[in-house]
Amino acid sequence: MFKLSSIQSTAIQVAEAITAAIGLETEIIDEDLKIIAGTGRYKEKVGQFEEDGDLESGFIYGRLLKTGEEYIVDDPTPDRPYGAKEGEMAEICCPIRFEQKIVGLIALVAFDLQQKKMLLEQKEKFLNFLKRMADLLASKLAEIKHSNELTAILEAIHDGIIAVDQQGTILSCNQRCEHLLSLKRSELIGKSIREFFEDCPIEEVIQTGIPCKDKEEIYLDGMGNSVRFLSTIMPIYTSQGIQDEKKVTGAVISFQDISDVRSRIYQMTQKQKRTSFDDIIGNSPAIMQIKERAFQIASSQSTVLITGESGTGKELFARAIHDESPRKTESFIVINCGAIPETLLESELFGYESGAFTGASKSGKAGKFELANKGTIFLDEIGDLPLHLQVKLLHVLQRRQVERIGGNHPISIDVRVIAATNKDLEQMIKNKEFREDLYFRLNVIPIHIPALRERRGDIVLLLKYALKKFNQRIHKNILGFTEEALQRLYYYHWPGNVRELENVVEYAVNMEQGQYIGIGSLPERIQRFGDGIQISDCQSLKYQTNLFQKRLIEDCLRQTGYSLEGKCRAAQMLKISESTLYRKLKELGIYQCTRDHINKE
Repeated sequence: MFKLSSIQSTAIQVAEAITAAIGLETEIIDEDLKIIAGTGRYKEKVGQFEEDGDLESGFIYGRLLKTGEEYIVDDPTPDRPYGAKEGEMAEICCPIRFEQKIVGLIALVAFDLQQKKMLLEQKEKFLNFLKRMADLLASKLAEIKHSNELTAILEAIHDGIIAVDQQGTILSCNQRCEHLLSLKRSELIGKSIREFFEDCPIEEVIQTGIPCKDKEEIYLDGMGNSVRFLSTIMPIYTSQGIQDEKKVTGAVISFQDISDVRSRIYQMTQKQKRTSFDDIIGNSPAIMQIKERAFQIASSQSTVLITGESGTGKELFARAIHDESPRKTESFIVINCGAIPETLLESELFGYESGAFTGASKSGKAGKFELANKGTIFLDEIGDLPLHLQVKLLHVLQRRQVERIGGNHPISIDVRVIAATNKDLEQMIKNKEFREDLYFRLNVIPIHIPALRERRGDIVLLLKYALKKFNQRIHKNILGFTEEALQRLYYYHWPGNVRELENVVEYAVNMEQGQYIGIGSLPERIQRFGDGIQISDCQSLKYQTNLFQKRLIEDCLRQTGYSLEGKCRAAQMLKISESTLYRKLKELGIYQCTRDHINKE
């Protein structure tokens, strides 16, 4: 609760004004019987306690603080139960109420016969006067409380707040403003708002009384870097004259770091389910090694370059790295460098200012790097980035700043970059199609995702996962694959990798009318892919040799079984040692592949 001591200076002024006006001594005490203001003999006692500070003493002040009564002492004597204090000949006391509580007393005291006569003859008049003075002190308390509450609210607000007068001079600000501008209040108050926000339309708002909402402001920090704020300017009105004519006497500017605004919008509207490395299907040695490596570097801030054929899951790995990193609560922004026309790609990446080119938005536009501030940007198909933009991207990576098209001020960014490509960047460097310096900036932590044919042990798991997924999506209950279809899918070379596998399963689930997907429900290109080696399917001698060895070993294992004893018999049939067999199993990614295996839960 607020105490009278919080407005002591006002109480002193009120006491002195009363005495000067009516010629009687004035005393004001708080709820603890402490004198906080007084005139005459009471002036020297300010800070001391009446009635020894004992509310249970039985004297007048202690009683009135409990009951809240008004009291007129017309004949005080020391031996009365509630006798007046020594030397007082008459007294009028009035409680001071604030929020339905007694917070103090205000008293008029007569010390001679003339004062006593005046006091008693006009006691009703003086009592009413004291009531108004008590109300005045209570209203001052309310004003202080309201001011403190308003201050607390302003300090708790996430926005920076600045109040200015008619001339745009800063009158006050909150702590968030100090933080956003990296300046102390003493460095702000008394200065023109234009020293900090050059293009702030403060004069227009004050002249017209029309608010300005969602205006982008540029603030230059002490290092010369530009910080972008989203601001709203509201006019301040005061009443003028008896007809309550309102006049704009200033304005309040609220502003936020625009990257924080975008981050909150992203969290509310675009944030998807978190991706973990467990969401990446596969337990073959090749994929497990890559998952372990990616998890290890997820907490780093270093740039990552993910390579691999189309459809291997490069974006899935990038999302998992982001969602396992300290940036997981911030934005994950994706841009496909090969899917956006070259004429638009620069503005998409780096943004543009108002009027930068014909057709540009009047308010300008933030680029993907700005949107990704404090988060991660995924530059997919980085090999398709034009050479002139490779230079600009290199500068962004080196300086951690972007500059919008048509802009004059660099914008500092804190972004982790993950790039991906299915192209051979080293060969592109030799062909003068990709900058070597940019390659080394991107290739800090390289991750290569193996093709599906290089991890055939995962095909069964992926087929099972895709079948469950599309059963739910298409509302079917297909139990599995026929042996013939499964063998065909297992040995197919999957040029489109995991993406192609999912498309094939989705097609088959749509086509199949029975409980098991048969070869007739598979796409024609897979139906045509027979057991024999076809010239059109050949990729290399090594590939076809490995494929032949793989089929031969698997044929033996299907006859002998996959147990330790079965593998021993298979090695004997193939006339190789057991150690050689185990080495081939690992190299070729051989995994038991039967209909029973994929269909079991």
